[in-house]
Amino acid sequence: MTSFKARLIKAKARLLGTTTKDIVVPFELPCDCGHRITGIRRTSYQVATCSACDVSVYVLPVNVYPATKRIRSEVLDGSVVSRLSAIVQELVVGEPDVTTGTEIEKKPVAAEGRRRTTSAADAKADSDSSDDEETPKQGRRRAAAQPKLSPAAAAIVADPILVEEPVVRVPRPGISVVIRRVFTPFRLMMLSAVILVAATGWWVVSERRYDEARKTFRREMDVAESALSDKDLAALESSLTKAVAAAEMLQRDDAESRRATALLQQTLAVQNLSSTDLVSLLSGNLSVNGTLSPTKAAAAAESLVGKWFVFDCNFESGEEDLRADMPLIIDSVPVIITIKSSALRRAVAAMPQSPLLIVASVESSRLIENRSEFLIQLRNDSWSLITNEFHAQQLGFTTANTPGLEALIQRQAEFLNSAAASSQSDLADGQITAKGSEGKP
Repeated sequence: MTSFKARLIKAKARLLGTTTKDIVVPFELPCDCGHRITGIRRTSYQVATCSACDVSVYVLPVNVYPATKRIRSEVLDGSVVSRLSAIVQELVVGEPDVTTGTEIEKKPVAAEGRRRTTSAADAKADSDSSDDEETPKQGRRRAAAQPKLSPAAAAIVADPILVEEPVVRVPRPGISVVIRRVFTPFRLMMLSAVILVAATGWWVVSERRYDEARKTFRREMDVAESALSDKDLAALESSLTKAVAAAEMLQRDDAESRRATALLQQTLAVQNLSSTDLVSLLSGNLSVNGTLSPTKAAAAAESLVGKWFVFDCNFESGEEDLRADMPLIIDSVPVIITIKSSALRRAVAAMPQSPLLIVASVESSRLIENRSEFLIQLRNDSWSLITNEFHAQQLGFTTANTPGLEALIQRQAEFLNSAAASSQSDLADGQITAKGSEGKP
């Protein structure tokens, strides 16, 4: 009655799909020390400990997958009808043998042991009946002639040898097969659609930026013209900065964009101009006895670095640099001013007999004691030609105190336009930009 009730509970659990919770599944694992670790499997993994050597063994949880030919399981798959038919068949006929596929009736281990004991007893009875006629001496000889097996060897002989079925290895697909599986026509079509949408969005955004840049350039140039007429340097710098940035985005290289760049360069140069002239900074380097003091002269030369000054002179072309042609002697010490610029060299070649009115910053300045002279090196990317009368007035040059100023400004403006139109790259090292000069002293 108890076994039939247990079978009914098991059948109910298999039908309702609750076998992992309702059916107890024992386990028995061999340990390296020779003992066996037994217990009940859980719904999750567990770590069992051997009672003999205290070694921890990982135990798998209850099998939640249907049975296969190699692995037994209490879980049934399929629909409710198929599971019900299988359960009824097991209750009536018996459980199927997972190794042979035939229906067998489960027999308790005790019954099987009794069967083996009975068979052994029958064999012994047969041997006893056959040995009735033997003498005791012959019986002792026959018993001594039989081989004696150890308990371990007897257990190995008694247990059946289970041969596992070979595992089927699935061949790996080739590269071409993998490529065909990954790059399917549907995926390629979707990828093309994504690329098309992204390209369209980028084009729309770029067109909007270009349209905004065109509007900005036209609006800021109008504001710059008004600021130039009103002689407002702050408004002129702000509008020209925006206009030049818009022209760079549009990659414009026409006369109007070049004029905007030149006006911005001159505006920044005027704003960065030093409040003290070059002669005043280099004066007062004599000692009490009237000789040049190297310490004072070195300090004065060092104070020139980073300051902006106006130069109205001719330039002589040398092998590596240009030298300002101006007889400047301060405290009996000659001053030599040089600059390395290919664009300024072009300006000197285009206007050989004309002085240049430029603004530039000092890169290095030092006193050469063995020759007793100041050597001033101008930064080659800081100079700017003055091409506007308003900026010349801000620098202190007017038509009243500088004869021929209007003609000089006109010649420099014509050179700047022609040089920029013919070779824009040559002027790249000689004209300051809005980005490069804002953070410089």
